[in-house]
Amino acid sequence: MILIRSFAVCLAALACGCVKSTYADLDGTAAVSLEGTTSAETANAYYRWFNQLAVRKGVNAELKLDDRGPNVPRLAADKIQFAGVDISPSVQELKALPAEILAFPVTGMAIAVAYNQPKCQLQLTRNQLVQLFLGKIRNFSQLGCPDQPITLLYRGDASAATAHFTASLAAVSPAWRDGLGSGRVVSWPSGTAVRGADAMANALEATPGSIGYLESPFLRSPLQSAALQNRKGEFVRPDIRAAALSLSSISLDNRLLGSSPDPSNGYPIVNLSWMLVPRKGLSANLSAIKTSLTYILSGEGQDDSELLGYVRLPADLRQKSLGQLGSLKR
Repeated sequence: MILIRSFAVCLAALACGCVKSTYADLDGTAAVSLEGTTSAETANAYYRWFNQLAVRKGVNAELKLDDRGPNVPRLAADKIQFAGVDISPSVQELKALPAEILAFPVTGMAIAVAYNQPKCQLQLTRNQLVQLFLGKIRNFSQLGCPDQPITLLYRGDASAATAHFTASLAAVSPAWRDGLGSGRVVSWPSGTAVRGADAMANALEATPGSIGYLESPFLRSPLQSAALQNRKGEFVRPDIRAAALSLSSISLDNRLLGSSPDPSNGYPIVNLSWMLVPRKGLSANLSAIKTSLTYILSGEGQDDSELLGYVRLPADLRQKSLGQLGSLKR
């Protein structure tokens, strides 16, 4: 069975169960149960996708949250059939595994600089963004807004959001790169730690004058998102169109893995999410995995995730991801 944390997501999936689909059928009619992991940040997309698959195609999934990072060793050891991750495993990590793993891009996210100051329309230059999270900008008046002290919030838990956010700061600032660096956890020079994306959204909402970073699916009113300066000098907010433009500029390797901490177009801080699947050894689960990925990568599947605040994949990347299905073996 699928573990649901959002009743609204469950209802939405059931309500859409009668929509005509074009994705592949399972072999036979018996329901199939898969087991996989997902990060908390991408969990709502997976819950919706697999609710739809359970209703339409008899593919059930037990989803477990795993925020310790890409769980590829457990995947390679045949303990689970797939792992949803928001950071691409390195070539070295993949080469060290006893089994070959294929990476399927499934969706994307923007990471917003979210804030709670309704009288301010923040536009941050690249330098201001760095100075802000170094703790050197302490009042909204320094950013052209009404006088109010800034309460800086950061993720205190190991997170993909921190990894991508700090990678972007390091890409635009040698001082950041040579100082704090980037990673799932860094030693922030100032601010207050918050654990989890939901907790970050709650803390921002509850703290007037606060600023933090937050994945786009968790951004909600009354929080606002700053327009960030990209490499071209444009000030861009993390809307769906600007984030999709950035995703299309990410250069991926032949495994369809990679990132772009300073994209040439669109909103400057985005990341892809992948479903990792063993290339061989899927046995009776092969058809269910193929059906699941075919739906997730269909127009309907991408619509599902976009409704929840995620960013649909560029069409060419979807086709590349779908093109790997033929490489999956029993």
